[in-house]
Amino acid sequence: MKNFVILKLTGLALLTMITLVIISFIEVAVYSYLINPGQAEGVYESHAQFSAPFISGIFGFIIFFLVAGYWKKKGYQNLLKLVLLFPAIYVLIDIIIITSAGVSWAEFYLIFILANAAKFLGSYLGYKLTKASADNSGNEITTQ
Repeated sequence: MKNFVILKLTGLALLTMITLVIISFIEVAVYSYLINPGQAEGVYESHAQFSAPFISGIFGFIIFFLVAGYWKKKGYQNLLKLVLLFPAIYVLIDIIIITSAGVSWAEFYLIFILANAAKFLGSYLGYKLTKASADNSGNEITTQ
């Protein structure tokens, strides 16, 4: 992962973002077909606006936790840098997309901070709580 680290992390952040959007679509589909069917389209749009930050925070935490844990088990070099850069790049892309979409930050910044703090926390806890893999001699591989 040494070559093109920023480019690879950007691709991974975009893939994570796409995954979270797909999860959000699935949640809204389940809500509209199984939980509250037969409503006007505006009801489902409102529900999507409400639930998307929660989906992003909860499932984002899980994804970032699992990725950081995977990296630690693999014994990547400069792991702490990767663990911090991955959510930072995700947040930067998120800011660019949200700003270009013309979203009003006044009513959105608190949930934005909480949802993205969950991603940083997930990444950090994945790094801290996952045991490093051992080489063939039983010695732990250094990760930094």
